[in-house]
Amino acid sequence: MADQKRKIETIRIIENLQLSNVLIHGLEDAKQAETIAEAVTSLQQLSTQWN
Repeated sequence: MADQKRKIETIRIIENLQLSNVLIHGLEDAKQAETIAEAVTSLQQLSTQWN
């Protein structure tokens, strides 16, 4: 993932949502990183709405 700040924020969200660490490793793959970041952000928004 090119943007280090966004990567760190995405990792924090993954950990807070208690998602699989496989997603964190996927951030190293340029083909997967953007999709993972978008999906994790969407999950965070849903989680916020539910709580």
